[in-house]
Amino acid sequence: MKVQIASGGGKALVTAGTTDNPSSLGDTDAVQLMAANDYRSSLTVTNFGTVKLYVKLGSSASSTSYHYILPGGGANYDGNGGTVSIDGYTGIVTVSAAYTDTVGKVGHCEFG
Repeated sequence: MKVQIASGGGKALVTAGTTDNPSSLGDTDAVQLMAANDYRSSLTVTNFGTVKLYVKLGSSASSTSYHYILPGGGANYDGNGGTVSIDGYTGIVTVSAAYTDTVGKVGHCEFG
């Protein structure tokens, strides 16, 4: 599985990440989506891909260690993937997905 990290947007945006070279993910690999940020008041993570996305409030997200499972949509960027919004968490956020040859996509934004 590959994950492409895309920027988020909105008022009072604190940080957002982008990469032109997606990271490869297997079911035990994790990508740091957001670093710890003491100024963060809320965050949102959205699955823009077609496979399940495991989100962990901490390091080392995997299919057996996660806080949220975001379902994939029927097609990339179709608007039907899962979204989670979290208030008051300032720590690291990691994501992972079950291994597949499909390219997954995840968007995120932080608000202060």
